[in-house]
Amino acid sequence: MTEKNTTSYTPMMQQYLKIKEDYADAIVFFRLGDFYEMFFDDAIIASKVLEIALTSRDAGNKVPMCGVPHHAMRPYVQKLVEKGFKIAVAEQVTEPGKGLVERKVVRLITPGTIFESDILKESENNYIASLTFIETGFQLTYVDISTGEAYLSDGLNKKQVLDLIESLKIREVILAKKMDDDIMAYFADHEVSHTIFNKISGHDNKLTKHLPALNKRGADHLLSYLEATQYQTFNHFKPFEIVKLQHFMNVDFRVKKHLEILESQTNNPQTTLLKQLDQTETAMGARKLRHILNYPLVDKALIEERLEYIESFLKHSQKEAIKDSLKYIYDINRIVSRVGYSSANAKDLEQLKDTLLQIPSLKAFLLKDEDPIIHKLANDLDAHEDLAHLLERSITLNPPLTIKEGGIIKDGYHEQLDHYRMLSRSGEEWLKTFEEEERERTGIKTLKIGYNRVFGYYIEVSKGAMHLVLEEHGYERKQTLANSERYISDVLKKKEDDLLHAKEKSVALEYEIFKEIRDVVESYTHSLQVLSSKIADIDYYLSCAFVSRKNQYVRPTFNGSEVIVKNGRHPVVEHFTKFIENDVIMKPGEVFLITGPNMSGKSTYMRMYALIVYLAQIGMFVPAKEANLKIYDGLFTRIGSSDDLAGGKSTFMVEMVESNEALMNATKDSLIMFDEIGRGTATYDGMALAQAMIEYIHEVIQAQTMFSTHYHELTALEQTLKRLKNLHVKAREEKNKMVFLHQIEEGPTDKSYGIQVASLANLPEVLIKRSKDILANLEKDKKRVVFDLFNYEEYKETSTINPISQAELNVLDMIEKIDINELTPIEALIQLKYLQEEIKKGK
Repeated sequence: MTEKNTTSYTPMMQQYLKIKEDYADAIVFFRLGDFYEMFFDDAIIASKVLEIALTSRDAGNKVPMCGVPHHAMRPYVQKLVEKGFKIAVAEQVTEPGKGLVERKVVRLITPGTIFESDILKESENNYIASLTFIETGFQLTYVDISTGEAYLSDGLNKKQVLDLIESLKIREVILAKKMDDDIMAYFADHEVSHTIFNKISGHDNKLTKHLPALNKRGADHLLSYLEATQYQTFNHFKPFEIVKLQHFMNVDFRVKKHLEILESQTNNPQTTLLKQLDQTETAMGARKLRHILNYPLVDKALIEERLEYIESFLKHSQKEAIKDSLKYIYDINRIVSRVGYSSANAKDLEQLKDTLLQIPSLKAFLLKDEDPIIHKLANDLDAHEDLAHLLERSITLNPPLTIKEGGIIKDGYHEQLDHYRMLSRSGEEWLKTFEEEERERTGIKTLKIGYNRVFGYYIEVSKGAMHLVLEEHGYERKQTLANSERYISDVLKKKEDDLLHAKEKSVALEYEIFKEIRDVVESYTHSLQVLSSKIADIDYYLSCAFVSRKNQYVRPTFNGSEVIVKNGRHPVVEHFTKFIENDVIMKPGEVFLITGPNMSGKSTYMRMYALIVYLAQIGMFVPAKEANLKIYDGLFTRIGSSDDLAGGKSTFMVEMVESNEALMNATKDSLIMFDEIGRGTATYDGMALAQAMIEYIHEVIQAQTMFSTHYHELTALEQTLKRLKNLHVKAREEKNKMVFLHQIEEGPTDKSYGIQVASLANLPEVLIKRSKDILANLEKDKKRVVFDLFNYEEYKETSTINPISQAELNVLDMIEKIDINELTPIEALIQLKYLQEEIKKGK
């Protein structure tokens, strides 16, 4: 709307325009009676996105308009938010009938501020984050307002920030000011919803008082934004938990994507590790599983603690009964959050009651066996007997979703409410008696007593019986319809006052009683959240036990040296095909060079071991007969082929960038998985790069590595690299056809079998024959790999270019992208301090 002069519009439309002026970047849902109306450009945009009719309204001038019913707004909100729109909800805050109804925005709905359970996925968190820059680097502070969970990660570099946003599926990011070009470009390319908000006020309360002074700014920033857009406090938020990335295995979102930990690369959820592990019964347990999968551990004690819980549940005689009990437990965290938002209805409280009533039997099942670990879990469960009793006495069974129309409080709970209901119910009996008496008195058998909001109670007589209405009956005509006439009488009018007042008072009192009960529930917020966390633990560990039993997983053990996996299996692939088990016997610093035909199972073998490691380090049993593992500080993979055309990167460039991530960040305690490096460029270039990478990993990084390749010439490296071992995937040729055995054996493969694999795709026979002739000629002139003694230190010394560390390159990149004109003196000092620390790290 571009009109600057609003005086030509009606007062109501002027009110709308004033609100719109304050929320120019949002679609305003303007409450008019039973509808939310949208006007001007908002109406044009919303009508297209929501596929609803665009009409117009005479508001002094004709203006475009569309609307949605207020009671059915959620699917429309969901659709708009999914398309990236913000919604400002302007409600009527005064009663109609006394001049222009006052309206004001009561909530700004954005991707990160949704708390409605029917819009959110119950098994996923919905995070909103603040991104700030402090002396130690970037700080990401994030909360899920639908559950109250609050976290903070600091000392991050740009890559770690973007990795967390991707891994945690953060829906919205709040910035105090525009960040550097790389971050802003990432937000644009990946459609990350973000807002600049620079009003920050202090919050020295239970949420932040434990935080170091440096960390409080990010928390204050996020809380200030939420208060400014949601117009309330957040009593259901938990204190911010500091998440230090160094306490977890270094696994970025690309590795999780390669291994299909949380999301499928083929859009088939069945192929994810998450799907195969998820036997949880509650929403809290499902979210805990997803959280744990995002953070593999490096602390052996914490890993063993989780394994102990799973072991105990595996042995527990009542695990089936415990699982059945969990099926009747609702999402406590999200119910508590809605209570905190004053948006919970009676159905929410009924579900909370049903959950609390389930706790005693759950505890009893847990305590059946003499297991101290399980006993500790059981004894930590607070059944909240007083609260459960209150809800059982007060909330009616199967209450309606609305809370202002009655029918939500049980009879016998409140004396005054019972009195009003008695009057109302006796009134209904009186109406039935009055109707029968009037039929008898007038002789009109079709006479009916009815009610509507406009005329109140009335006597309805059909057209065919109107001649029977006599003056002596005392009826006064009130309304004429097509097939009937409606009347009132003095007797009915007198009784109407009593009936209506009783009904209105009953509904009004019931609403006030409900709010009082809801306030009582809110006072239990903290203890209910503790209960929710304990149930999540039980559900998660029990799920792991069921998965381990069903799939014959074993408990891994850990050592600091040789890896021994006997009869290992891929935890996902084995559910779709008969899986050939394989061993992994790997010494410290050993490099496996794996050869074999396409489709023979090289990548599957590598993924199998990577997933066994991943499962072990989240503290889970693993698919093998035996698993004695090393605890890795990082997992780096380059498996599969993909490009980044939007970012201007080819398949080969993406391959090099991801390979560099491992080469720069892996340590001797990391695990590296490289699949067919160099295939995206010319043969000799690719082979040279592959050989150089193998040598660099072997000599410089010394990390355990699996490196698959079709460059069979590289198998000769075993002669010069003492920790390199050749492996191959067994296959044989029968009548010019390939038979894949999927078994890993020591030694190099005898040949590639590429042409035989191509024949399986039914390429023309003449083409296959011609390929074999060409291959024979090429092999006559084939060049061999050149080996020489090398020393990477000597390479550095003879280089004509002064070596610059990755940390120093990052500093130069940051300096280049700093907008000096946008920095305050304090921010400049913070940046300088951070850059100094980064350079020190690189030395």
